Amino acid sequence: MPVVVDLARSTAHLDLHQRVDDLPATAMVRGVFFRLLRDEAARRGLSAIKELDDLVSHREAWKLYPARELMTAYATAASLIDPDPHQGLRALFFGIAPSYAETWYGQLFRKFLGSPDPARALRYIERARERVSNYATWRLETVGPCHVVLHMFDEYFWIESAQRGGCEGLLKACRVEGQVRVELDSPYRGALDIEWRPRKSQ
Repeated sequence: MPVVVDLARSTAHLDLHQRVDDLPATAMVRGVFFRLLRDEAARRGLSAIKELDDLVSHREAWKLYPARELMTAYATAASLIDPDPHQGLRALFFGIAPSYAETWYGQLFRKFLGSPDPARALRYIERARERVSNYATWRLETVGPCHVVLHMFDEYFWIESAQRGGCEGLLKACRVEGQVRVELDSPYRGALDIEWRPRKSQ
């Protein structure tokens, strides 16, 4: 039977229109993030959905594109994979992190980092943030060897669901078990408290 998705209801639940309005028109992101979403959508059997395909196709990996378009694409995909679009966002970002690790650029990233250590990976991501987008500020606080807090300022991509799922996916890509707790100061400002258990010696 066909599945009917109320996109208007889902995007309202995500407060998409307000977020798009609040996100500066000058905010840009690299095309690689559109490609990662396209690949994750294909893995989930969503490639044939024209509305989503139109949002993510024909993007060059390192070219800059409006972040508003990426936000709309993620909100659309999230609405298609889960009745609760926040859980959809969490699942999408969770799935994309390990997928990114398997791409050629992800493999270069892993080679640069050496052992798959979450703290090193997050520190690199914090430093590289300005090279992949021109908005938001991330600051990593080290609490312990297996415990960090990622502070986010002016981050419009759903800290409580999307960014949480991305960090959970990062832990999986690093082959460690842990948890990510969310602390929101406002919709666009908060922190992810990330803690994991050391890998067992082989």
